[in-house]
Formats: sequence, C-alpha cells, structure tokens
Amino acid sequence: MPHLLRKLTSCVHRKTHHSKDFNSNVLDRRQYFFLLSRLELLPDEVLIEIFQYIPLIDLFNAFTNLNYRFNFLLRSLQLGVDIHQNESNNQHLLQALTFFAKQIQYIHIDRHPFLNLNIFPNLRSLIIYLPTTKQVLSINSNQMPKLRRLWIGILAEKDQKQLCTSLFGENQFTKLDFCNLFEINFNATLNCCQSLSTLRRLILTNCQTKDFIILLSFLPNLTELNICICDVSTTYSHNLTNFSHENLRILKIEFVEKLSQLHILNCLISFVPYVQQFTLFLANLIQIQDYIYLKNILLENFLQLRKLICSIDYYCQLTSNEMNNTFQKLRKKIPFYQTISVIPCSIHQDQCVRKIWMNKTFIL
Repeated sequence: MPHLLRKLTSCVHRKTHHSKDFNSNVLDRRQYFFLLSRLELLPDEVLIEIFQYIPLIDLFNAFTNLNYRFNFLLRSLQLGVDIHQNESNNQHLLQALTFFAKQIQYIHIDRHPFLNLNIFPNLRSLIIYLPTTKQVLSINSNQMPKLRRLWIGILAEKDQKQLCTSLFGENQFTKLDFCNLFEINFNATLNCCQSLSTLRRLILTNCQTKDFIILLSFLPNLTELNICICDVSTTYSHNLTNFSHENLRILKIEFVEKLSQLHILNCLISFVPYVQQFTLFLANLIQIQDYIYLKNILLENFLQLRKLICSIDYYCQLTSNEMNNTFQKLRKKIPFYQTISVIPCSIHQDQCVRKIWMNKTFIL
C-alpha cells in the first residue's frame, strides 16, 4: 500500500501557482493533463474506495488541504479506526482523529486515557477495553445519539453505576442494538432504572444470579443473551414469580463455579420458556441421574427448544474405565442427546476424561 500510495501521489502539486507564473497563452490540453496527478484523473467513486483502505494517519498526512476536490471527498468518507495502547501519545493520530471526528463511525480502543469521546457525534460502534471515568461519562445518548454497538471492558464500581444510568436511565440510547459488557451491577441504580427496548443482543462476562432476572425484566425485546454466572452459591430472592420473557430465542449460560445442584439452572431457565437455541457450560455432572434431571428440566422449561449444545467439564479422572462405562450407559439410557463426544485431557491423554460434549438438534 505505501508503494501504491507513492505512485498515485507522485505528481500531486501542493504548491499554488500564481497567475504571473503562467504565460498569457492558454496551456495546451495535453500539457494540462500532464500536470495533473494520476490520482486526480480517477473518478470520485474510485477515489473514495481507495481512501477507505488507507490508514487514518496516512490519509490525513497525504491528502488533507491538497485542493478543494480532495477536501470535499475526504469530508464525505465514513471512517473507522483501531487505536492500540502504544499509540496513546501519538500526536499525529490525535490530529487525524480531530480532523475526521464527525466522519468516524467505528472506534476500537485498547486504552487511550487522553482521547475525548465527545468529539465523535456520529459514532455507531464503540469498543473500549479500559475506559477512564471521563470516557464513561461521555458514553451517553446526548453525546452519541447514533450508537448501535457498545463493547466495554472492566470498570470501577462507580463507573458501573454511571454506565447503568446511561443504559437504563431516562435519557436512553434510541438505536443501541448490541452490548458486550464485562460486568453490570444494579445495586445502587435499581430504583431509577427503566426498560431499554432497543437492545436485541447482550454479552455479559460476569453476571450475578440476581442480575440475570433483573436484566430480563429491563430488556423486553432481547433476542440473544450470552452470560457467565459467577455466584452459583449465593442465595437470592425476587418478586418476579409470574415473569416470563417472550422474545429471547438464543441463550448461552456458563457457570464459573461447580453447581452443587441443578435447581439453580432450573430456576434461571424457567423465566425464558421460548428459547429455541440453548448452549450450556457447566461442570461435575458424573451420576447418570444428574443427566436425566438435566434432560427433564430442559424439556419442562423450554417450550420451543430446537437446538441444545452442552459442554460438561471435569477435573482429571484417573479411573478412566469407570468414567467411560458411565458415558456408555448414558448413551443407552438418554437418547435425548443426539451426539456425545468425550475429549481426553491434554495431560494424561487417554488415561482420563476431561470433557464431554452433548448436542441435540430437534427435528419436528
């Protein structure tokens, strides 16, 4: 790309020629086209396509303020930028971001504590892994009215409260469709929360059991949910005994800790009866009756289930023959699972069992 860029811009003339430098006679047509760069001879549509493949800094340094046509084309671009952590002190990048701020629709930031997010009014997609408090304050519907996709990493507790207010407060995003959050906590903001009707897909890396129910109640139009439950041993209570989410169709649940009993899973999925695709990650189901109970609670709670993907992870079992016998019995007694594959652990290879995958696709 740099070689192509040098060739295309080899004849671009930045110097402004005054009328006194030219003869009074009109230049020959062939001489006029000779003075034009190869790049300037291309139509606008091709130039815009080329500009989309040039890094933002190179685009700023090479093409800004060349002439009226280039400036007009640059102002018509829709741009995105990836900002890595080692670029936080790059002044050329900051200048380019400021120049193209109104045209940037996508930003992916590892960490850039000096970047002012308020200068991007047309942002549609934001990924930021380690935002500062000031940057979290900028993530709101007033500063980013067109935001559709939001991906935020680890936040301090006070910043979680601010984000929760931005998402579920009075001034909500009107176009936000997708969120990927590390954690969200409703403890301090529950009383002022309102339903967010635009959100369709949510990924939550660290979710408490109580917040699973609250999220469902505040996201009535959610169709896809991917969560990791981090507190399986915590008891919780709620007043949503008759609550049922009608629009959730794809659900993925992973339990960080071992489940002592499956009643927690039974309680969680009882609120989402219309799920059609369910993915489950859990541990330490060894007894056949556990699998039978799992099958029963899935059939009892899911009214429209079409596809099940289940991964059960074990600690190393040195009595592999006993485990293999258990799986053979499982295949015979529970035809509910279409395919069952046992994955040996990487340490002891075929001497012990590490994981079992179960998959069932229903055929109506």
